[in-house]
Amino acid sequence: MSSVSALSRSSLPSASVLARLVCAVALSCGASLHAADPQPAAAAESARPAIGAVLSDAQALVNSGQGAAATAKLQAVESMGPLNGYEAYMLQRLRAAAAMQENDLTRAQAAFEAVLATQRLAPAEQWQIMASLGQTLYRAKDYVASAKWLQRYAEAGGTDADVLALRAPASYFAKDYASARTLLVASTQADAAASRPTSLTTWKLLAGSQRQLNDDAGYRQTLRKMAIQYPQPAIWAELVQRELGEPSTWPERQLLDVQRLLRAAGALSGADHALSLAAQAQQAGFPGEAVKVLDEALAAPGVTEAQKAELAKQRLLAQRQAEADRRNRARDEAAARQARDGQGLVSLGWAWVTEGQTDTGLPLIAQGLQRGGLTRIDEARLHHGMALALAGQAAEARQTLSQVKGDPALVTLAGLWADFAERRTTAQP
Repeated sequence: MSSVSALSRSSLPSASVLARLVCAVALSCGASLHAADPQPAAAAESARPAIGAVLSDAQALVNSGQGAAATAKLQAVESMGPLNGYEAYMLQRLRAAAAMQENDLTRAQAAFEAVLATQRLAPAEQWQIMASLGQTLYRAKDYVASAKWLQRYAEAGGTDADVLALRAPASYFAKDYASARTLLVASTQADAAASRPTSLTTWKLLAGSQRQLNDDAGYRQTLRKMAIQYPQPAIWAELVQRELGEPSTWPERQLLDVQRLLRAAGALSGADHALSLAAQAQQAGFPGEAVKVLDEALAAPGVTEAQKAELAKQRLLAQRQAEADRRNRARDEAAARQARDGQGLVSLGWAWVTEGQTDTGLPLIAQGLQRGGLTRIDEARLHHGMALALAGQAAEARQTLSQVKGDPALVTLAGLWADFAERRTTAQP
């Protein structure tokens, strides 16, 4: 799997997030401090003249972008005696705004905590502070603090989808993989319920969380979903390795079909792999398939002159055998139709499929399965399902492949071909 260390960091809040937060907290959008009121009840919600004057000066400094000067001015307020509730509230509010301008996020968080503790803010204002702090801290790569504020935003009832979506990557980069996994699983489930694909970034973050938690079952399931929605060669190569193990452990009878899957997924690259697959196909009696494999390898970039020579040599041998087989194809089909069992029809149909002629091969395979008498019925079903997958008939392929029983390796391979049949073939975001 490719690293997820750089994922989601491109979806950062813009610098305007900080500006809006300072504006809101410092009351710089046309609002002003409450003047002192002679009535005792109202005085608790206003600043006394001397303190109000200092707070007003600090507010003006914040409004003009002079956070450091505002901080110095605010230090004088605390020495002016016990503050009433409103004065303490405004002190912390301006202190938070000044700290944000100075990019002192630790001091800003402490001030915001004090502001929220006063319970003087409307829910919308609380959400704005929590969301903006979470985004700003994410931008600053303080993921632990960012995750905390974003979670508080969610728990307080915040509903902005972009803000909520940042919780999972913040948790991931904060190394809280359990929380990240929970959030990401919920996100993929919501996507599935809405019949929309999950973003590749989300899948990779989920896969990364599961690997960190040693959640092998979850990781493999995620890998399969990624391979279906984003059928990239590297993803398919890892999926096959995870499900079937290293090539040296693949059952000999399924070795060729595993290689065929990797080739179909674009995950079988290089001249050496092509030569190996072609040799296996030719040995199994499918020289036409060998020719196609070798042609693809010869047309691939990066092939050396020595490799081209060997590929061309093997292609010539395969081509001669394929031409001989093709000359006997009509005779073989007539014999297969006269046979009591369907083995000949299945073999002949699969030969057409390996040469890219699925429209010709599929009916023959179906007829052979219907006639019966097959010695390896599950392998025949596997090849029928593979042919349907290669023909783009996803539903039919999955139905057929689900009937493969017996050998666990064969069943696993059938499942992988079913996933291949369902892969996204439309343009990907």
